Amino acid sequence: MYTNELLEEKYKAQKELSHQAEIEKKDYLELIEEEVQELFKKNGWNLKYSKRRGGKRR
Repeated sequence: MYTNELLEEKYKAQKELSHQAEIEKKDYLELIEEEVQELFKKNGWNLKYSKRRGGKRR
């Protein structure tokens, strides 16, 4: 498997977020969405969702 420093940091962050989701008894994607919303609010950015095609959203 190909790896570099950037990918290693990405995997490390994902592992930590997954662990945090378990502790908070939340779904991983729910935790990520909350973190992103908080980041955008903190920085005064607008968060826009595009219409999704196909599949289901939980």
